[in-house]
Amino acid sequence: MSDEKKPVKLIVSDIDNTISDYFNNWGLAWDKGVEELAKSRGLEKDKLYDSIRENSDGYARFHNFPDIIAQTPELSYEGKSAEERKRLEKADAKICHDVAKQYHAGNKMYEGVIATIRKAKAAGAKFVMYTDSPASGAVARLADMNFPLDLVDGLVCRADGTTENVDGKVQFKKAPLQVTGGRYDGYRDEMVAKLGDKLVMNEGNVWKPNMDVMQSIMDTHGAKASETVMVGDSIKSDGGAVRLGCHFAWQKEGSEVCDAVQEMYGKINDNAGYKIGSKGHLEVLAQLSKDDPKLGKQYRDHMVTLEGGFKDLNKYFRFQSAEKTQTNTAQNAAVKAVVARRVTGR
Repeated sequence: MSDEKKPVKLIVSDIDNTISDYFNNWGLAWDKGVEELAKSRGLEKDKLYDSIRENSDGYARFHNFPDIIAQTPELSYEGKSAEERKRLEKADAKICHDVAKQYHAGNKMYEGVIATIRKAKAAGAKFVMYTDSPASGAVARLADMNFPLDLVDGLVCRADGTTENVDGKVQFKKAPLQVTGGRYDGYRDEMVAKLGDKLVMNEGNVWKPNMDVMQSIMDTHGAKASETVMVGDSIKSDGGAVRLGCHFAWQKEGSEVCDAVQEMYGKINDNAGYKIGSKGHLEVLAQLSKDDPKLGKQYRDHMVTLEGGFKDLNKYFRFQSAEKTQTNTAQNAAVKAVVARRVTGR
């Protein structure tokens, strides 16, 4: 991209590791929980990690800690005496409570996020969140941070069974046994009322980068690709928007992973091709560019790196409304017409 600030009227932003430090917080909370589970059973922590990785599904490992207990054989209550089962159930309940407490309380927004979005909104730009995270978790984290809904023009996330379609609009179910029910109902209801049909659930098998979803977001909010910036920590997933000609702002701050979580992730992850950390993301970019030189050029043309975090959007982009963009286009056309008449003498 050139040094000149690009006019943007639509910000499409990832949530986790883009507006908040989710990954490090998740990893530290989960790792502490696994450590306590190992102690409660007299197991070696690393061996327990091996079993968790081999026996639990991805949703459990990355989104639902209690499911790890249910799916890992070494943590089963089967064959235990009534007394031992009672002890383990009590211990597990406390461990899950502590993990959830750390997980929710530790999710903090990065510096300058709200101020930057408010500046963009004041200029008439729109702000839409687009995440692959399941709906219940994504909305819970926004609620934990008390993210101002007046700043949000749309939310696109992944369906996970906690929502339903009512009269063409997404509603959150009011199931009494829903894990996050009650605590987040008020925030959810306010979100539904605020966003209406701008609250969108993708099917569970739809993942970034998805050009149809991205194009739909732009169409819904009235922006061209050249007027849209996708902000995210994943060069491959979020950065895929460059395929449409969108700008991509790499939230490098969000891609940084502490050593403890790097180590923990290596034990729980079963996808060797999925890289984390800023170095890992840059390696992915190099491979993408090697495999597809045309795509590599699109990244070079449309990608900027937010070295100082989300707030660095101000360094690369000028926020404006659709009306401003249209006015500028008309004014530019008028000026060009005047110049042309002077040159030709007509």
